[in-house]
Amino acid sequence: MKKQLLCLSAFLALGAVQAQTLSPAAYPLQKDSNWNFLDNGSDQGTTDWKLVSGTNTNWLSGQAPLGYGDQVKTVISFGPDSANKYITYYFFRDMNIDLADLSDQVEFRIKRDDGAVVYVNGVEVFRDNMPAGAINYLTTSATIVDAADENRYFTHFVPKTAFVQGVNRISVEMHNRDGQSSDIRFDMTINNAQTLGYDCSDDHISCFTSIQPTGQTPQMIIAPEHRFQLLFKQGDAYMTGTGTVAGNHDFTGYIPISGSSTNGYLSVNHENGPGGVSIVDMHFDETSKLWDVDNTRLVDMYNTDVVTTNRNCSGGVMPWGTVVTAEENTTAGDANSDGYQDLGWLVEIDPVTAQVKEHGNGKQEKLWAMGRMNHENVCVDQTGSVAYYGEDGGTHCVYKFVPTTPGNLYSGNVYVLKLDLGLQNDEPNCSTGQWIQVPNTTPADRNNLASVAGTLGGTNFNGVEDCEIGTLDGKVYFTSKGKNRIYRFKDDGTTVSQFETYAGGMSYPITTANGTVTEPWADGNDNLTFDDKGNLWVCQDGGLNYIWVIRPDHRQDMPDIKLFASMPAGSEPTGLTFSPDYKFGFFSVQHPDATNTPQLDANFQNVTLNASASVVFALGTQIGLQAPVADFVADQVAVDEGQTVTFTDLSSNNPNGWSWTFEGGTPSTSTDEHPTITYPTAGTYNVTLTATNAAGNSQTIEKTDYIVVEQAMGVDDQLKGKLNVYPNPTQGKLTIDIANDNNEKVDIKVFDILGRDMNHTAENTESGAIQKWQLNILDATDGQVFFVRVTVGNKSASYKIIKTN
Repeated sequence: MKKQLLCLSAFLALGAVQAQTLSPAAYPLQKDSNWNFLDNGSDQGTTDWKLVSGTNTNWLSGQAPLGYGDQVKTVISFGPDSANKYITYYFFRDMNIDLADLSDQVEFRIKRDDGAVVYVNGVEVFRDNMPAGAINYLTTSATIVDAADENRYFTHFVPKTAFVQGVNRISVEMHNRDGQSSDIRFDMTINNAQTLGYDCSDDHISCFTSIQPTGQTPQMIIAPEHRFQLLFKQGDAYMTGTGTVAGNHDFTGYIPISGSSTNGYLSVNHENGPGGVSIVDMHFDETSKLWDVDNTRLVDMYNTDVVTTNRNCSGGVMPWGTVVTAEENTTAGDANSDGYQDLGWLVEIDPVTAQVKEHGNGKQEKLWAMGRMNHENVCVDQTGSVAYYGEDGGTHCVYKFVPTTPGNLYSGNVYVLKLDLGLQNDEPNCSTGQWIQVPNTTPADRNNLASVAGTLGGTNFNGVEDCEIGTLDGKVYFTSKGKNRIYRFKDDGTTVSQFETYAGGMSYPITTANGTVTEPWADGNDNLTFDDKGNLWVCQDGGLNYIWVIRPDHRQDMPDIKLFASMPAGSEPTGLTFSPDYKFGFFSVQHPDATNTPQLDANFQNVTLNASASVVFALGTQIGLQAPVADFVADQVAVDEGQTVTFTDLSSNNPNGWSWTFEGGTPSTSTDEHPTITYPTAGTYNVTLTATNAAGNSQTIEKTDYIVVEQAMGVDDQLKGKLNVYPNPTQGKLTIDIANDNNEKVDIKVFDILGRDMNHTAENTESGAIQKWQLNILDATDGQVFFVRVTVGNKSASYKIIKTN
């Protein structure tokens, strides 16, 4: 009787399955496509079924995934005896291919439970989980496939040369593990091979070396190329208003002012009961390379209109410059008798005023039309035409909101996502689904929206913590905390396609400075955010509380994942958002241990993450004190024996330590900022400088043959000490100070290195005991050496001068 029921259920599930040869498909071939199949247990080893010319008129057709025993779109037969099922099943699909459309390698991704052999135009191109050597229709798979691997896709590459212009036949033998197997399943996609690898040749915030996997320590660990700065901490006094910051910092949204990446607001949720939201006004100081906090305010959500807020968890920054905070608590109560339960909503805030927005009704209101539930976050596309959000609790569903007016979330329609086949072992059984509209026109509809969505068949994803829209592919990504996965799909309007597991549920190779290690994804997939290059940043509030970065070329069977940060003991990372130029990232450290120890932040000051705090991070070259870039200049570079030279430090980035060496000088070294050095002996000498600050040492700068010391050229001893010619080198203007007590006649001439008069005239600008003469040689060639001869009465002196740019 049981066998008859199984066969009956299989027959009923076939539905539209019929004997037909499908028309050739277009390239590429997507998941859930239709295939011809043969499930009668016959041996096709000597037939021409793998060739386009083959005769297959008695074959059936149906939509993938095909199989039995699990959720599939097309059920195939295992034969008359459930204790001795067929071993091998046959599938084929013809495809029209223009060879000009193919990449050099064509990518086949196959879902196989248990083993498969794949042919192109009758030639085997790969086998998966099958023994090597000769096989036949009774050959079982090499290993048993179970759990999540039953629904995963495995990648193989086939050269373009395997195909012909026009119609090609793709054929697959599926082999079961044995005749007693409870299930079999098949699907396959065929596409051009994607370009793998991620370009980190530029200075981008996503370019870093993975940290070594670790348990939590008393300090936060981030990638060595980056620094962080503490901005806003639990217990700080608000700069406007009264009270102190409550803590349990969660969503941390940067809202730019006029699109600025250096001037904006930071909106910080407080996941408390009662909850709250803080607004931090701040700007980036280009000189110090640090963020300055200008004001901190608490948003008033405890008034007659709003009543209260609770467990402000995640949220979202809106393209039009507001921020939405999400209430994860749905405790019942309608204190102001407005028909809406007080808790369980999305709430839109204007960061400029730090007030809940009004929506045309003369009072502050929550976003009733989006429904009451255990909200986690909300993301909106750049046009403001669609929003996605999820519930962590209750239905655990994914929702879509289509505003009546783009950019206005106060009214619109709500839809819940229903997968066509649901999940099995936390992996999708198929890649398609549909949006089911949920009633939301009345207060009663809105108060009970989540429970109604569940009755309409919305798929339970067990903890939807965040939804985000991919910056490169436009797909919707969302987390499932309970299933330890990130899923993604393409929204096609009323339906969805390309639904798949993007990451999670397995271990990944992580390349660190010490080599490659394998690290489990673990649990707690929480906040998501994309950068402009398509990297997905993932904050985990479980497991080891890491921040992961998933490269845009990542796939489950070809992973590309990095490990950016580990939170200090007792804490989890929350947030995360970026500045518009993606130079700065912002996140919070929630509920760290009070016993955590101090560590240096970007200001090279000790900070302690022993209470909830919000931080900003960036590449070390973009934030905080920088190591000096050494430079200096001498007041003169051509002197006579016994004269002195004063050196001026020109190093950038605020050095506080200097190490000089002076070849031929006395003293020969110095640690002064602006040392004065005597040169006793004629010669040409080098000078070097290394500058230092808390960020480190500069590269040593050496100026070769910088100081020229020689005997005075015709200098009358009676003029020594009475003349000062400066600056030397000069950019074109010289000043000559002359002690001319007797007001004798002064003559100043300029000669080139060959002794030719350059016909420049000096101007006496100040008279008296010390005369000041100005000489303009801007027309001299940069790098030119020339001599200035000064005659006072019957005494002369000559000075070697260098013109610089």
